[in-house]
Amino acid sequence: MIEKLKRLGLTGYEAYAYIALLKLGNAEASEIAIRAKIPMGRIYNVLSNLEESRLIRAQDTRPRKYECVEPAAAMERLLKNKQEEFKRANEEMEELASNLASELSGVRVKKQEKTFWTVAIGDRSVELAQECITGARKEVLFFMASKTTSERIKDRLRIDKFPGLISAIHEALKKGVEVRAILNRDVDFSSLESSPAIKTLLNYTGKEFRCKFAAIPATPFHIIDEESVLLQMLNPLAPDELFAVVNIRDMNLAGELRKKFFAIWEKAEDQGKCGS
Repeated sequence: MIEKLKRLGLTGYEAYAYIALLKLGNAEASEIAIRAKIPMGRIYNVLSNLEESRLIRAQDTRPRKYECVEPAAAMERLLKNKQEEFKRANEEMEELASNLASELSGVRVKKQEKTFWTVAIGDRSVELAQECITGARKEVLFFMASKTTSERIKDRLRIDKFPGLISAIHEALKKGVEVRAILNRDVDFSSLESSPAIKTLLNYTGKEFRCKFAAIPATPFHIIDEESVLLQMLNPLAPDELFAVVNIRDMNLAGELRKKFFAIWEKAEDQGKCGS
């Protein structure tokens, strides 16, 4: 019981004093000190802490007598205090992480001169895409003009498989990152417009977020900040499933694909679903 009380926030002396008083029923400080084997020079401070935490009550007499609060109520108070402590610690960690992310962004190399690539397979592919979008500073371009790719995206969004990815896009938009998407014109996305996740994106329609429609059976890709490319590799045994994502940091490749993206963008259709 002592270790459990300590895990809920009590010190060793406080835990021993509480258990001792619970067994005594009500008692003076000296009795509690003897029963709990706590030095007399410490007992009053220990009892004061327990009283302040509303775990014991004191009778205002000379000498003072103490009695435990009902254990169920006392443990509920301890739990609440611990939860509030965790909440404060979590808020502090979130603020620390946010500030540190901003500081570290200023440290990294602004332009990658050397080519670097990595591959993520299966569920890790979405994680990699989310990571790249989260790190975007200026622009994210999504090319998903093939019917197979657009159908797959629509199906995944319908069963809410991309909440993290949508959240990453939303955070990028909030930072002022421009997001452009080319989807397949033969796939109707209107049924998704009532989805809370999609609504967050549509709030930026015509401003930071725009999309158009085309019909091009090409490999889907994304371009991040004119320097990083995400190539989506489909499963050769099941073409409607994503197999892996290849992230290539190469400014020349990103630049060439960006030119092709906007060449298609200029000819693509605005069907009034995502803004122009």
